[in-house]
Amino acid sequence: MLDRLNAQLARLHTHPFYAGRLPSRVESAEEFAERVPLMSRADLVAEMARPGYGAFAPAVPPVRIHLTPMGASLVPILHSAADLRTIEAACGQHLDACGIGPGDVCMVTFGYHLFVAGLFYQSQMEARGVACIPHGPGETERAADIARRCGVTVLAGNPSHALKLIEAGCPVPRVFFAGGEAFTGNEALYRRVRDAMPGTLLIDSFSLSECLPVARTFPGGTGVHVFDELLYAEVVDPDSGRPVAAGERGELVLTHLRKELQPLVRYRTGDLTMLQHTEPLFGRTVSLPRVVFGRVDSMVKIKGVKVYPSELRTLLLGVDGVSGACRLVVSRSLSGSDHLRLQIEGTPTPTAAAVDALAARFKQQTLISADVIEAVAKLEGSELVIDQRSTA
Repeated sequence: MLDRLNAQLARLHTHPFYAGRLPSRVESAEEFAERVPLMSRADLVAEMARPGYGAFAPAVPPVRIHLTPMGASLVPILHSAADLRTIEAACGQHLDACGIGPGDVCMVTFGYHLFVAGLFYQSQMEARGVACIPHGPGETERAADIARRCGVTVLAGNPSHALKLIEAGCPVPRVFFAGGEAFTGNEALYRRVRDAMPGTLLIDSFSLSECLPVARTFPGGTGVHVFDELLYAEVVDPDSGRPVAAGERGELVLTHLRKELQPLVRYRTGDLTMLQHTEPLFGRTVSLPRVVFGRVDSMVKIKGVKVYPSELRTLLLGVDGVSGACRLVVSRSLSGSDHLRLQIEGTPTPTAAAVDALAARFKQQTLISADVIEAVAKLEGSELVIDQRSTA
């Protein structure tokens, strides 16, 4: 990996956006993290808003331009012909690992138009000789009929929509590519798909329009494995920007290793995850074992531990009787220590078993215990955290 990083530093050392910011080479990953500054999404948005895309003006003509929403902006994401071939080659290795190739028929039910997922899956399948049906989302009955008539063996789409397709008579695919919503992180949804598609190889994935693809389930692995021929992944403390130890929660930071147009170096994704190193799996040695489980937002420190409010919602996925709304109320106990009350919205009121399961998941996720878990019929307001310590 160090050789790949240094090759990219050498290429980008004089790039208009990075000139004066990057060393020409580093001796270690630690030096890379120390000497190379982090790049924010705001940096990318501002540069792409300049005439001709500013310092990211394409050195060669782009052949594909996706647009992705970032705040109030639709930001162009540029790909050269070489970029697309590089992506297709990496995805092709994954298709090989999944046993997908000529003779397979893939139906893509992700959206097309300005956004990336539909065309992304179609192009990688076609590059590997797989017949592709670019159906898009919706029109379930028609899609199921087409899948039957055309002998679909691979399905790519939203898991909830895939369940509707199976109910409508779509043949159970040999491989299912899930995206668009939490999948392996949502035990209830994953179980429903598993039951509806017995024997199907289920693939979870994580990508950003700016960094495509990032990681996927590989057969025999845990979580999603990073396409490390395309990207160097780090997890950093959102406050200090310093790398955290393997297995600790933090913000995912990505560096393009081969991108020709719009290359990003130490790009802060804003996504909350954890990273671990594994034994080689189809050549991959970096995994996000729980994919992404929140956004790096207004962090609050409770009982000496950093808690990210958005990660709370993932804890509720698959818990019976819970709507998905929740809130942390932090106060001071009589002894002066932090007192934490987790409020969850549920109708009907969640069972004691569901509350116990949630307590265990909360502790596993945040490494602290909730002193009280309180089920309420309706949570008023939109605050994820109410911190009463300053007024106590």
